[in-house]
Amino acid sequence: MLKFAQPWWLLALLLIPLIWLWQTRWQNPRKPRLPFTRISLLRQIGAQSRFWKYLFPALRALILLCLVLALAQPRWGTGTRDISQKGVDIVLAVDISGSMLAMDFAPQNRLAAAVKVAQDFIARRPNDRFGLVAFSEYALTQSPLTFDHLSMREQLGRLEVNQEASATAIGLGLAKAVARLKDSNAKSKVVILITDGVSNTGEIDPATAARMARAFDIKVYPIGVGSNGYVDFPITDPRFGTFYRKMFVELDMAALNNVAQITGTGVAAQASDAAQLQQIMDKIDTLETTEYQAKVHYIWAEQFLPLLWAAFALLALELFLRLLAMPILPE
Repeated sequence: MLKFAQPWWLLALLLIPLIWLWQTRWQNPRKPRLPFTRISLLRQIGAQSRFWKYLFPALRALILLCLVLALAQPRWGTGTRDISQKGVDIVLAVDISGSMLAMDFAPQNRLAAAVKVAQDFIARRPNDRFGLVAFSEYALTQSPLTFDHLSMREQLGRLEVNQEASATAIGLGLAKAVARLKDSNAKSKVVILITDGVSNTGEIDPATAARMARAFDIKVYPIGVGSNGYVDFPITDPRFGTFYRKMFVELDMAALNNVAQITGTGVAAQASDAAQLQQIMDKIDTLETTEYQAKVHYIWAEQFLPLLWAAFALLALELFLRLLAMPILPE
């Protein structure tokens, strides 16, 4: 950012055109006195006189321009942001069990649809920290809390369904997310729990994990993706390739509602397609707002010295032209 410390000096720039006009138009030029007359010599002298007549005023105008700008003290500022914020720390706990391959979110499966909506959610909240936990039969931290949103979105994009898993540990996934948030000092601590199944394994059940979250003042927004019933599942066969088969999937919304009630977020949300899932994330986005104030501080570097050197160089050029290069005409 460019700024002038003494900007009123810039008013002097208005005088430069007047000085130039006075030197070139209004000042009475001295007429050369020649002891003889020759037409060719007169034309040569006239052309030379006009050249010098306009060159030197132009040089003086440039010198004055540099001096006035230097007096105005131009300076270049480098801005630094001082952000005072009361942000939200959010951990996404995403189910990657085999049932997330269901194609009721066609053309995507459940996991791909959840990943896309979560990535968009992160992109809309640049001032919050995010973490990522993935769970199936067990729970793993894919990313600790971080402001590196690009890395978070990449980690989400790398999630794959654990096709070897035969059960879902929702309680373990939630407990792992709580562990990532319990030491946070953010204004608000949130877990967004995305699952499509029933908690049927793990040492910790969802209700116990929810009570752990409440103890650390952590809000949990459970989201059930898909619906109960028969859903198309991709089956890969080495001889026939990939085809789809109807399989029964059960979604335990009662357990998710219990988690929401324990942690004070009301009731769990259910999405049966990508549009509903997007609406749910949009609602969470409005509920968990981030307040921050950003102040910009500038470190100024003075830039008047190059202008002084430029004025000195132009002055030296005028002296050189007057003393050595300008033809000497007889009076």
